[in-house]
Amino acid sequence: MPHLSGLWSEVSASRKDVAFLSVNIGDSPQVIADWWKSGRFTHLPVLQDGDSVSRAFGVSAYPTNYVIGPDGKVLWRGIGYDEAALRTAFGLPAR
Repeated sequence: MPHLSGLWSEVSASRKDVAFLSVNIGDSPQVIADWWKSGRFTHLPVLQDGDSVSRAFGVSAYPTNYVIGPDGKVLWRGIGYDEAALRTAFGLPAR
């Protein structure tokens, strides 16, 4: 999560047409809030979901990341954290 949070900070500073949203499945809202605060991820949006979002997107492993265009179409999907692929999907230079 720290890597995704850092990428979110970088992308949101230069792109106002991008939103990041983290979806948690199975934990209570209080557990999510406590964990998020303990990890200093308070600026990265998170929501709690039973499993409807995961089912709708066909998520079978965690973490799964999506880049969705303004038209609602999936531009990129990846299982695990692959910063190079995410940077490419956002049009950011490689590190």
